[in-house]
Amino acid sequence: MKEQSNPLQAASPRRRSIWLPVLGAGVIAIGGATVYQSTQTEDLRRQFAASQRDNNALRAKLSETDSELQSALKSLRDELAETRLANTADVAQARTAASIHADIVANRIAQIQQQQAQRMTEELGKVKESTQEAYTRLDGITSDFGSVRTDVASARSDLQETRSDLQRSRGDLGMMSGLIATNAREVQVLKDLGDRNIFQFSLNKGAALQRVGDIQVALKKVDAKRNRYTLAVMADDKLVEKKDRAINEPVQFYTAKVHQPYELVVNEVRKDKVVGYLATPKLVFSRTTAGLQ
Repeated sequence: MKEQSNPLQAASPRRRSIWLPVLGAGVIAIGGATVYQSTQTEDLRRQFAASQRDNNALRAKLSETDSELQSALKSLRDELAETRLANTADVAQARTAASIHADIVANRIAQIQQQQAQRMTEELGKVKESTQEAYTRLDGITSDFGSVRTDVASARSDLQETRSDLQRSRGDLGMMSGLIATNAREVQVLKDLGDRNIFQFSLNKGAALQRVGDIQVALKKVDAKRNRYTLAVMADDKLVEKKDRAINEPVQFYTAKVHQPYELVVNEVRKDKVVGYLATPKLVFSRTTAGLQ
């Protein structure tokens, strides 16, 4: 009987021949991994060592910086302390100086007040003296004023009496005249009344036209015995002759400026000379304009 062959036994050498390469490759792979891991581990160790060195250097720099900072802070504290001491000393000196200055100012103010009080006392004395003098003068002025009032009253009375002496008369144009003055005193009263403009004149016989107010007048003839005269009157460029007029007679004529007549009065007739005045209205109106109103 033949001995039967075992398939497993026959296949065993082939399986071994197949697994051997695989095992070799695995061993090689494991070895390579082990080498790579060792290399990486060594690199990590070197990096960690470098990092430790850097950390130590950083710590040394930080320590050095901290020392410098502490030193700077100490210097700053010292300077602040010195500044405070200096400021305290300056403040004390300033207070002392201010106190001394205040005392000086107070003394000066007291001196000024004393001087002002003395000046005021002197001024009050002068004012009292001036007031006394003023009262004395006022008494004199009051007396003078009383005298002036008396004089004014007297002058007013004289004015009223003189005014009552003034008369009205018809002029050579047949118009009722204003108040007529017959002498120098009454002429002054007319001026003081202010109702009309008064221009006094003195004319010599044979002289050229003489301006009186806004007209011109010339004496042509004189009869001293009869108190008569003849005048030439130039008004508005027109020459008019007033013949054989009497003393204190209103010689009337019109001008283009007014609708009231001018009045010329001779108060004194001498040999070759007459003296009198011209009275003109205060208000000036054109006769043409007045006729249209």
